[in-house]
Amino acid sequence: MPTQQAFVSASPLASLATDLDRVAPRIDINADQIQIIDGPAEFYEVLKAKIRRAKRRIYLSTLYIGKSEHELIATIRNALNSNTSLRVSILTDALRGTREAPQPSCAALLAPLVRDFPDRVEVRMYHTPNLTGLRKAFIPKRINEGWGLQHIKLYGIDDEVILSGANLSNDYFTNRQDRYHLFISKTVTDYFARIHNA
Repeated sequence: MPTQQAFVSASPLASLATDLDRVAPRIDINADQIQIIDGPAEFYEVLKAKIRRAKRRIYLSTLYIGKSEHELIATIRNALNSNTSLRVSILTDALRGTREAPQPSCAALLAPLVRDFPDRVEVRMYHTPNLTGLRKAFIPKRINEGWGLQHIKLYGIDDEVILSGANLSNDYFTNRQDRYHLFISKTVTDYFARIHNA
């Protein structure tokens, strides 16, 4: 019977896997540093609780924040008011975040945070370079999102980060099941903060 080592070295992908292993990030953590959040309501409650207790940083990368998520924005505002050392960075997609403008939108919801905490809150909205000029002028909203979106879902608070597929909106907080993995690791959280900030 062939050994596992013989099987791996005989695999046509073995050298590729070895090469990728040398350049791709690898972060070793213990199993007890990973928690699975069970459902949408728990995800929302955990997220708000962690925001309330934030000491240094909050970074949220999401496709969009729902235009009616006043409670989430109030939770962020209260955390900023409670802790003058806290910094908040939010990354959303520009097309999705301004889709409803001039009606209420993600951008309109976030603007007061930037206005009230200009040195402590940063909001960035990614706009695909594939949608410019005539294409942008004539392609209708919603359809224009086919040219590219910012779709990362990272929710980092201090030295913990939730990796998810959930956006920050009511349907994802109530009835739309997704995956929610909480990593309790400064190394992992710092790694994803660098991606968020890139």
